[in-house]
Amino acid sequence: MSVSAASQARVGVVQMTSVGDLDANYATCSRLTKEAAAVGVKFLCFPEVFSFIGSKDGESVKLAEPLDGPIMQRYCSLANESSMWLSLGGFQEKGPDDSRQYNTHVLIDEFGKVRSSYRKIHL
Repeated sequence: MSVSAASQARVGVVQMTSVGDLDANYATCSRLTKEAAAVGVKFLCFPEVFSFIGSKDGESVKLAEPLDGPIMQRYCSLANESSMWLSLGGFQEKGPDDSRQYNTHVLIDEFGKVRSSYRKIHL
């Protein structure tokens, strides 16, 4: 059985070093997404803590947001603008109270819609 070119999709994997700056990390993700789109990638995977990594205890919890918050909306817009699915390895989702967060894997489609999320059980 052969696979036709029409049924193939190019997948990309990002390796990056996140920092304690949401805007800097978004700029890196945006640049890498645009580079991937330029070579035909349709599904791009980002690593854990792609959007932020704190240097002090509690920083990530303070920045955690719900999946419909402004941080995730930027990534939804990026997926839509790039016509690309984004697999976001670990997002700091606001937990059930102000002292906890979820480490959530988020899948966004090429139209910028969150299609799936998974709260990792180790947290």
